[in-house]
Amino acid sequence: MFTVTYQGLRIAVSLSAARELMEEEKTVDDVVEVLETGYDAPRKRRVGTIERWLNKGNKTYNAVIVKDHDNSMNEEVWVLIHFGRFTRRKV
Repeated sequence: MFTVTYQGLRIAVSLSAARELMEEEKTVDDVVEVLETGYDAPRKRRVGTIERWLNKGNKTYNAVIVKDHDNSMNEEVWVLIHFGRFTRRKV
């Protein structure tokens, strides 16, 4: 079975995040790239939530995941709740 993991836990994708991924023409593998090679976002999120940013050209991709329990598989998973892209401004 094909599974993508981050920090040893499987990544599940929420419906809204799946729509965002399709809009950006990205896959869960791209999310893992943002999480592993990106940096922590400057804003703070709730405990248990990770937001990472990755700069590519003049664009910044961001991924937000939260730890949750998958009852059907009876395991802890990361749930991707947001994936987006924005243009960096020159400061």
